[in-house]
Amino acid sequence: MSETAPTLEPQAVPPGVAPGPGTRRGFGWRRAVAWLWTGHVVSHFGDSLYLVGIFFLALEVTGSKSLSGLLIALHYLPALALGAVAGVYVDRHDRRRVMLAAELIRFSAAASIPALYLTGRLTPWALGLAMFALATGSTLFNPAMKAITPELVPGRHLAAVATGFQLSEFAAMVAGPALAAMVIVPELGSIHLFSLNAATFLVSGLCVLALAPIARRTAHGVTLPPRDQRTSTPTPSASVWQEAWRGVGAVLEIPVLRALLAFVALDNLLLTGLAQVATPLLVKERLGLGTEGFAGVQTLFFLGLLAASAGFWALGRRLPPAKTILVGIVLDGLTFVPLAFCRTLGELQLAMFLHALALPLIIIPRTVLIQQLVPGPLHGRAFALVHVTIFGMTAVSAGVTGWLAERVSLGTLFAVLGSLGAAVGFLGFRNQTLRGAR
Repeated sequence: MSETAPTLEPQAVPPGVAPGPGTRRGFGWRRAVAWLWTGHVVSHFGDSLYLVGIFFLALEVTGSKSLSGLLIALHYLPALALGAVAGVYVDRHDRRRVMLAAELIRFSAAASIPALYLTGRLTPWALGLAMFALATGSTLFNPAMKAITPELVPGRHLAAVATGFQLSEFAAMVAGPALAAMVIVPELGSIHLFSLNAATFLVSGLCVLALAPIARRTAHGVTLPPRDQRTSTPTPSASVWQEAWRGVGAVLEIPVLRALLAFVALDNLLLTGLAQVATPLLVKERLGLGTEGFAGVQTLFFLGLLAASAGFWALGRRLPPAKTILVGIVLDGLTFVPLAFCRTLGELQLAMFLHALALPLIIIPRTVLIQQLVPGPLHGRAFALVHVTIFGMTAVSAGVTGWLAERVSLGTLFAVLGSLGAAVGFLGFRNQTLRGAR
């Protein structure tokens, strides 16, 4: 690490600095988490509206399945290109300010989509640029939010808070598609899914603004160097990249995380294109339905995520995280296979509900594992690396799946790629590091 790397020694709270979660007085962490939770829920409600409409809008603008897949890939490309650098930025700066800037970027990008569409100026290039900008904001916001959570929450409450956030996120994402199918699309039109999405970023930004500045020096007993030893001036871009890769190297020195991220990357490379591209194509081509039909599918999908997250909270909190994630990867692949045989909307909704039951087995223990194993000052880089792993591979997967969909039947895609995804999880159980992880 660089000479300004954080030390791992406990330090008393300096005079005039608000105490953090590890101090006796605390700083009202529950109130701070309530603001963070509110913005998180509202923002994910908007995300669910975006996910309902974006593939159909891309297909309308481009008229091509392969080009639509490439546009969906653009939504995830910034994570692949900028994720590691975003982690350095998050770790160097006030995470609250990073989140505010990210929400401003996301609001501007999301609002431009209906504005251009309604004025007849939404070209494939313009849509792609808006999607790329929106994803750039997410590439900054997501690791910053994950990294600020341990600064707010005492370590013994991290698992409970992570599960609570996940439950609330999925509840919001159930409500979004349901309202889209019943009210928003029939009454306002599908383009205003994106108008409402933009508004949610404003609300989320206001919630972040309500957070008091955080005393990062006491987070998890990990301290930053004294102020006079920190880098206060901008560093050349080359050193930022160097620090980014040093941070990635430090995270990957943890054997369990290194192995786990490799298998998660393979899982996402094979399967996320099925969710982002092949499933809405199945709704359109095999079922002959549009945005409202896909909204109904998404409602059952997120309802399954909500039910499984609640079940994990009740029954699975004490399961070994690494092995739980591998079980989730196996089920993630296997539960895509039945989509090859779905012929009605009800069958597809049931299949997606069952598929969703597997995903919290990956998502929740992954977040807790990183928060527990990685030192606090490196949380931004750690979660940025996860962002690269998940959304970077999704970018590649969406582009490839769109290309394959013009050459291979949808049934074949679901059967073959789903089986290969399950094989990744089984392969993980043969890895000695993961097999012995607690």
